[in-house]
Amino acid sequence: MQEAVTTALSHQPYGEYILRTGTDIIRQLELVYGAHWYRTRFAGKAPVLDLGPGRCWFTKQNVNDIVAVDNAPELVEHYRQQGINIKLGDAYQVPYPEEYFEGVFCCWLLEHLSEPDRAFLEMYRILKPGGYACVIVPSPNDMNAFYDDYTHVRPYTPVSLRQLAEGSGFKRYRVECLPWVRGITYLLRLRLSPTAADKYMRWADTYLRKLRLVNRNNLMLEAWR
Repeated sequence: MQEAVTTALSHQPYGEYILRTGTDIIRQLELVYGAHWYRTRFAGKAPVLDLGPGRCWFTKQNVNDIVAVDNAPELVEHYRQQGINIKLGDAYQVPYPEEYFEGVFCCWLLEHLSEPDRAFLEMYRILKPGGYACVIVPSPNDMNAFYDDYTHVRPYTPVSLRQLAEGSGFKRYRVECLPWVRGITYLLRLRLSPTAADKYMRWADTYLRKLRLVNRNNLMLEAWR
């Protein structure tokens, strides 16, 4: 999901780091996330860009309509061999023309970037008029958890996300926390079906959100060009 950022990873390419990390529970949870975000935010949109796809859990939701862009050659080659439409590029220079995509999904990438404003300008550039962007980032709510990943540069607040959206040209946007997901992790540990976890995700995103029981460690910006 993330982009290589500093020479601290020079002895261990970031693509290899992504491919070797993530427990089975995390990988299952990613797929549950991907199914939910695609179905509720992107179904019917094409083409859609998955920017900084990591283990390609969002791209896998619709390999015909979603394309991925990542700057790690080893990761690109790994998923290309699995039939994923993935290209080498980065958040500062997406290898597609202006107004190409109907949707952009960018999850847990910006916290690794030293120049997030450039990434936002690129997302705005490649979106068609009326296009939709969904950007997910960590908040400062739990800084210990944030720095468990030594490649993290900065967390984001609702104010900083709004500033980035406005600065890149977006006129319509909103920021909210992610759904409460601890119950999903519990279900997956019990080895229940992904369908059960997906139903919980939908329930949490609708009903628990109304009770303001949300995942405050992560924020989601939705923006429309």
